[in-house]
This record gives sequence, structure tokens and C-alpha cells, in this order.
Amino acid sequence: MFHGSPSTLLRPALLLTALSLFLTGCFNVEQDVWIEPGGSARLVVDMGVPRSLTALARLGNAPVSKEQWLASARAVEQALRQDPEVSQVMLRDYEKDGQVHLVYDVTVKDVTQLPELYRRAAEQHTQGQPSSPKDAWDFRIERQGGDYVYTQRFNPEKAFATPVGIGDEAAEQAAQELAKGMVKAMLVNNRLTLRIHGPGIGETNGTVNEQKDTVEWKLNLAELMDAPAEGREFRAVIHGGEPLWLWPLVLGVPMVVLLLTVTAARKRRGVAAR
Repeated sequence: MFHGSPSTLLRPALLLTALSLFLTGCFNVEQDVWIEPGGSARLVVDMGVPRSLTALARLGNAPVSKEQWLASARAVEQALRQDPEVSQVMLRDYEKDGQVHLVYDVTVKDVTQLPELYRRAAEQHTQGQPSSPKDAWDFRIERQGGDYVYTQRFNPEKAFATPVGIGDEAAEQAAQELAKGMVKAMLVNNRLTLRIHGPGIGETNGTVNEQKDTVEWKLNLAELMDAPAEGREFRAVIHGGEPLWLWPLVLGVPMVVLLLTVTAARKRRGVAAR
């Protein structure tokens, strides 16, 4: 094997990059976001990782046992509990069909703060690893008037950033392609599901349900890696609706008008009867 070949470069740098990508959410993921009329939100992320992946990681000398993965997740949970924007956070794990699942359930006071919380949580969850989901995902929720604009983009090239100084440009490119091929092979039967729930769904490139209060994207992860830029972007406009505290006003004003009208009519009838 000649010096600087892709096989050499993959030990350990890009092999660990690929493995850490698997272990940080890009492997059977279901993400649900509920946006409430008052601007608060609930995020539930279910991440499934094959139990067999731990054994594969050990072959590359990567310390990614289930216990260490859960310990890292609980550290993230504790950090979220300290955040003033978070009103509730729960973490649970379970095993199903040969996969270890982690479920984050987070409620925030301001939905526009979710992307920043996600970034910080991902940063802590992958501390010391050569790649991170925060690099591969661009996640934004912005308020525009009474609506919220949700955008989530997948940037696979950022997930496979090569460490500096491991070889010449051609070898680095070959190593990246080889690592990408490994990932695609392992992700071929795995899916990503994103759902946004809100008072109403406006313009979107996802699939909207009959009630028009949920939009969904279901994608094959291997296909997502080769999709064009527009195929890796998920966007939707969520109509915020009116805060619950406004409903008494909305309903009360017509009621007052109705009562005044009825009272005036009775007075007119009383005068006419005299």
C-alpha cells in the first residue's frame, strides 16, 4: 500500500468521521416540532442507532459504547435543563428491532430559539469527535409577521470535512469519496422523517395532511446524500394563529354587540307598546 492512499487516510481520521456521523443522529431519525399559537414549541427527536455499530466502532478504536453514548446524551439533557429558554426536557432510551434509540423531548418558550439550542446540544454531544451534525445541518426557524418560516438544509460535504494536513488534495478527495461510499452503503435502508405541526401550514415543499396542520418529509438517507441542493432543503411557512388569551376578546366583542342590540330592540318595543 503506497503512502497517502485512501485506505491509509481512512485510518483513523475519516473512518472516525463516518462513525461519529452515524452516532450523532444521521441514522434512522424522526423529528417532530409542534408550534403553539403563543410562540412556544415542543421538539421530539427519536434517533436510532444499530447495536452492531458499537462493535464496528471498536474496530476503529473509537470509544462509542452504548453506555458512553447514553452518558453523553444525559450530559446534554442536564445542560438543557439549565437553559432559561427551556421549560421542560425529558430523555429516554429504548431498544427495538436491533437498534438503540434515544428520544429527546424538549419544550421551549420561544420556537425561534430551537435552532440555537439544537446547535449547542449537538456541539456538546459530539465534543472531541471529528464531525458533528451541527456541521451537516443548517436549521432555522424565523418569525415573519404572524407566521414562522422553517428551513432545514442537509450539507453532506460539511459532514465529511477532511482533517487538515493528512495528505495531498487528490488523496484527500479520494478518501472523502470512499468514506461517503461507506456511509451510503450503511444508510441504504434507513430513513429520515421530519414533521412540523402548527395552527396552519402555508407554502411548503413537503406533504401536507388533510387538516392542513401538519407537514411531513420522508427521505431515504442514502438518496439524500446524492440529492441536488434543492432536494436537501426542507421548508415550510407555519401560520402562527392567535394566542389563546386573545380568544375571550375575539368572542367577547361580538357578544357585547349582540347584547347591546337585543337590549336596544327591547327598549324600542317597550316604547312602542305604550
